[in-house]
Amino acid sequence: MTQYLVTGATGQIGNTIVRMLLDNGKQVRVLVHPEEDTTPLAGLPVEVKYGDLLVKDSMKDFFDLEDPRNAILIHAQERNVISEKTDLMVRRVNVHGTMNITDICVKKKIGKMIYIGSARAIPLEEKGEPVKDVQYFDRNKVVGDYAKSKAEATQYILDKVTLNGLNAVILLPSLVVGPYEYGNSDIISLIRDYLSGDLKVSIPGGVDFTDVRDVAAGVLEAAEKKGQKGTCYILSNTYMSTQDFLHHLHEITGREEVTKRVPNWLLSGKGIAQLYYKITKKTNPKEKYGPFLSPEPLYESERASAELNYSKRDMRSSLEDTVEWVETKDKEDALSSSGFTGYERSKYDPVRKAGNG
Repeated sequence: MTQYLVTGATGQIGNTIVRMLLDNGKQVRVLVHPEEDTTPLAGLPVEVKYGDLLVKDSMKDFFDLEDPRNAILIHAQERNVISEKTDLMVRRVNVHGTMNITDICVKKKIGKMIYIGSARAIPLEEKGEPVKDVQYFDRNKVVGDYAKSKAEATQYILDKVTLNGLNAVILLPSLVVGPYEYGNSDIISLIRDYLSGDLKVSIPGGVDFTDVRDVAAGVLEAAEKKGQKGTCYILSNTYMSTQDFLHHLHEITGREEVTKRVPNWLLSGKGIAQLYYKITKKTNPKEKYGPFLSPEPLYESERASAELNYSKRDMRSSLEDTVEWVETKDKEDALSSSGFTGYERSKYDPVRKAGNG
């Protein structure tokens, strides 16, 4: 039986991938940092190996395989911080960590490597032109530490494909929404702010969303010999403006609609805007709307649709599932903190509910 190795299994994408692999009867081993919260893996029949992707020797047990050529490594571990502040761990995890994983895959002759990159690593086209799949990445042609780190890591893997014959496939999802986010990602944090009534204004902007379950299904298709060696596939779905996103949340929840919009000049955080927020002691809204701030183009995912059977859910339905997940999880956490342990999420299984697992 093929052995699946998964990094980033406690993150939203990695956790969804693990659950789909298990639903399909696969044998799964995950790499977990010794200090990492393993709550997302609770009750899952996975083999857990502890290690740090920044330290090669610590991953010996994770890569200890009887038949490496019959193993598939899915690298979903990343650090995603959408902020103007520099976070040195972004490059360490996304670049150096990926280099370590890739080097071991080459040395061990792992049968196949699937890397979860990011559509943000692709340079923008001319205004209004859709971004298509590319085969070369340059960190100097994209904006932001996260995008630069993913571009650098992706190109490193592609170089290993060319120079060392590594059998690797690159998947480039846009911003994911959906269940199995146990942390508080930027988009989940924004939804929580809306649900709590703390979100009073919107900002200009927009972002391309895709459902995490569609991404996971694309990963499984790429792993099952359909993903072409050295090929990059965009996994995108629908571009949604900030206003449309908030309007959908209003329709889904019935809560008050956010209609007030902050002008561009108040978003800069410089000059008059900086003085305004200092005097009023208000928080700059752009700190809440991180995912909507970066230049976000239209993406084309035709190649993934043709070669990986990549399918796209209705994003309104995806947002409904995301809201349900957040509300259910927050209720569970509240009950747990109060000492009640009888609550279960048995009535909500998003993977099977969607029919893609």
